[in-house]
Amino acid sequence: MQKSSPVILVTKEDVSVKIEHVTTMEVFNVGDVDATFNGATLKAGKNKTIVVADGTFSDVDIDVVFSSAALAGYEKKIEIIYKKIIPSCVN
Repeated sequence: MQKSSPVILVTKEDVSVKIEHVTTMEVFNVGDVDATFNGATLKAGKNKTIVVADGTFSDVDIDVVFSSAALAGYEKKIEIIYKKIIPSCVN
């Protein structure tokens, strides 16, 4: 039986990363600045489901780019919450 563990990834800057064996994933733009997430605009205060909890898993390439029109004092912040399959150890 495979087990998964919740993970929270927070970024306040542009980032590009690959995450493997994801069972669920939701992205929240909790900052004040619009961002582009994997090519789609994610407005400030909005969220998007990337991987639906359907019993399967996926490898996800994450590419976050914040709007360059951000005003001074505005916060850039994306929270990515996902569950990832943890490899089991056999003794």
